[in-house]
Parts: sequence; structure tokens; C-alpha cells
Amino acid sequence: MLSTNSLTYLSQQQEKLDQNILTKHNLKSDATIFQKRLIAFFVELGEFANEERSFKYWSRKGAAPKDRQLDEYVDGLHFLLSLGNSVNFDFKNFAQKTNNLPTSTKAKKATDFPLGETYLQLLGHLTDFSSSHSNGDFSKLFANYLEIGAICEYTEAEILEAYRQKNAINFARQANNY
Repeated sequence: MLSTNSLTYLSQQQEKLDQNILTKHNLKSDATIFQKRLIAFFVELGEFANEERSFKYWSRKGAAPKDRQLDEYVDGLHFLLSLGNSVNFDFKNFAQKTNNLPTSTKAKKATDFPLGETYLQLLGHLTDFSSSHSNGDFSKLFANYLEIGAICEYTEAEILEAYRQKNAINFARQANNY
């Protein structure tokens, strides 16, 4: 779970990166950029799932190291934060359902495929949000994504550090004409 302070910090940092990108590439944050962010999030979710590997019933190869998984997880977080900022989502007042999450997480950890239902719910929320652009649908999508982090037992400190590292890389990429 991420604290309110962490969510506010991440939202602000993402806004700085997004403004840097838009300015550097002489773009406006419009419907096309919004759609591209949705697709980018979808791609990053797939990249995360590919490293997390729990859906690969045909493979005996284990999950990627935690730092590699976190790198992909925060790539998705970057685009979700961008999407939330695009719809003026109030990260300061985001109500994470901490009373429901531990029970849900424990139940999912007891299965052979703890993230299966969560991934599928997330895809439904992504579809809903892509049509509505509403704060309510974004809240469900965002909560669902944070639930993935909880199931994977990523700590707030790990997520924040991975985000900081990737954010620095993203700024460096923009400075070097990525």
C-alpha cells in the first residue's frame, strides 16, 4: 500500500516528467496522448506479467528477480499516474481499501495463480476507464494495480525507490533525445 504522502509525491513527480516530455516534443496533452498512455499502460502491464510469470503454466522457469519485476511494475505505475493526472484525479484523497486488501491478498496467495483474477479485473477496469475517462473508473483501475503490488509483497519503500530510479532514467532519456 502506498501512503497518501507517497501518492501525492508520485503524482507530482509524474506531472513534472509528463510536462518535460510534452514540452520537449512540442505536444499537447490531448485525446491522442491520452489514448497512447492507455496503450502504453497496457503494454507495460504485459511486460510486468511476462517477468512475474505466474500465468506461464507451460514453463518451469521461475519469476524474474524482484528488482526486474519492480522495474516493470513502476513502468506501469508511471503511465497510470499520467492517466490519473490527465483526468485530474485526486491522489491526496484516494481511499485505498486497506481493510479489504489483506484478506483478499491472503486468499489469492493461497491459490496456484494468485494474480489471475486480479489481472482480469484490471483489464475490465482499464476497458471501462478507456471509455469513460471518469475518476470513479480510474480509482478502481488504480486500486486494482496497487493490489498487484500487494500480492507480490512489494513494500512502499521498494516501490518508491524503483520509481525514483526509473524516473531519473526517464529524465535522462529525454535529455539524450530518446
